[in-house]
Amino acid sequence: MLSMDDFTYNEVLDLWISERKFLNYNIEVRLYCSKKDDFQQLATKAVNDVELHWESLKVAIIEELLPQYLDHASKEINGEAFFSKLTMETIDLDAIDIMYTMYFADGGMFGGHGIQVLWDPEEDFSADVSLVG
Repeated sequence: MLSMDDFTYNEVLDLWISERKFLNYNIEVRLYCSKKDDFQQLATKAVNDVELHWESLKVAIIEELLPQYLDHASKEINGEAFFSKLTMETIDLDAIDIMYTMYFADGGMFGGHGIQVLWDPEEDFSADVSLVG
């Protein structure tokens, strides 16, 4: 179980950060919240929400980015193979506005750009996927 001691405050980002294992990724869970909030509960909620919507998130990323990759790729690749090249790095939870932002490394497929996925867990599932950086 995580405690507040397991989180580090990053003043520049204004986020509380903890390292977690998620599926086969070592990620950071980053919380934008009040110091009075229950960090453990928020971090667990973030990981559980992402896990619950994992397949939908994968589909959203594949549908948005695979066609862009194939436009410039020298060989065909299917959705699962494409997704397997990505590395999840963070789950950010804005506990004030209740919004998630996830970041993935692109595995070199987009010249080192990050992949950002935004979604609102309080709405019907819809993810905004984009390249950043």
